[in-house]
Amino acid sequence: MKKLLLILSVMCVTVAVAAEASLDYFTAKSDGRSITVQWRSAVENNVRSYEIERSNDGKTFRYLKAITATGSNSEYRFSDEEVFMKGDGENTLSSSYSYRLRIIGKDNTVTYSNQTNVSHAVSGVRRTWGMIKEMFR
Repeated sequence: MKKLLLILSVMCVTVAVAAEASLDYFTAKSDGRSITVQWRSAVENNVRSYEIERSNDGKTFRYLKAITATGSNSEYRFSDEEVFMKGDGENTLSSSYSYRLRIIGKDNTVTYSNQTNVSHAVSGVRRTWGMIKEMFR
């Protein structure tokens, strides 16, 4: 009986507490220069950080930045300025991107948020001016 109690008490102590995160919202908006990704956590238990990922095909995602979790009811914002000069092709002035959050728990568990999609259009004048500025850097 003592062995059984000892085994049960050890099992209770070694149970890992998984990360729990629920989001009030997760959006991405383009202003023609950059894309702003925003979210608000409703519940954030045992979450270490959020990793922002971007895809231009909705399947293959690329890591952009990690943001440390600050607790439930926190608002987060990230400005993706790398998309200014990007497009689906050299002469394309608009693109569609998908973003998602990779939620890292304190115990290194990983979960993903839903994707949010955004269309990003850069005017020809802004793109040309950006290319001229790049030549002189």
